[in-house]
Amino acid sequence: MKIDKITGLIAPTFTPYNSDSSIAPHVIAQYAAWLKSQGVSGVFVNGSSGESVLLTTQERMALAENWAAHADAEFKVIVHVGCASVENAKELAAHSQSLPGVYAIAAMAANFFPSSRIETVAEYCAQIASAAPLLPFYYYHLPAATGTHIKVHQLLNYGKDRIPNLAGVKYTHTDFMDMHQCIALHDGYFDVLHGHDETLINGLVLGVRGAIGTTFNFMPKIYLRMMDAFDRHDLVTARHFQRKSIEVISIMLRYKNAIVGGKAILKLKGIDCGSCRLPLENLHATDLAQLEAELHSIGYFDNDFCTN
Repeated sequence: MKIDKITGLIAPTFTPYNSDSSIAPHVIAQYAAWLKSQGVSGVFVNGSSGESVLLTTQERMALAENWAAHADAEFKVIVHVGCASVENAKELAAHSQSLPGVYAIAAMAANFFPSSRIETVAEYCAQIASAAPLLPFYYYHLPAATGTHIKVHQLLNYGKDRIPNLAGVKYTHTDFMDMHQCIALHDGYFDVLHGHDETLINGLVLGVRGAIGTTFNFMPKIYLRMMDAFDRHDLVTARHFQRKSIEVISIMLRYKNAIVGGKAILKLKGIDCGSCRLPLENLHATDLAQLEAELHSIGYFDNDFCTN
């Protein structure tokens, strides 16, 4: 399946919860409006930032349904359907295909019984993709979490004629040689989406045009300006904006991890998605206040933070 490649920024959404830890789909309308107002090109629903492995199948379906309702020509909805159980993943894939507005599906490798054998990973992907044959399928490469350590260009090459709707990869790893090989494979046939916010400039150098990153939820304009500078061959400015993003990311990672810290920063921006589920640890009120103070110290809340 040859598709138009995604350009711009795709935000991997946080899952909104009520105070009793039930999902809170009513937050999604405000959340979607915020992302659209910031120039984000779409969302990646039920991924690692969305705590997908902590959600039930029914909850993931409900979240996909609510996000799909906000899809439009300028705002793509990609649903992550990967599970430890391939049967659950197939059920989620078929459900996604039934929803008007879903642009594509994605799946990370099964993360309890990992395999680094190309044929095994390809068969896992093929079974999931076949449950939604009308939608593009992206492999989500996240070896630090899944334990599946492969060369993705080998998977794409092996899967090209075996998985008809294989569209590309969300590449969240630092093997830039492999990423480069993915981009060049079959004369640029596959869509390669950059997955590490702090190294997006590296991906731009290699030729990526689209990215999926947690911090796009709360500071996408830094990356949009970086990409614009890069397109104008202004590398000094592009590097400047990458460094500014790294300032925020460095602070975020001091507050548990990218999910807990990132969700807290989005709350400080006015979109309250609640706490995270166990076994993730949440921030105390004093932690949140300290996080806010650190962000103030670098000018994050200033109107010109994303422009200067």
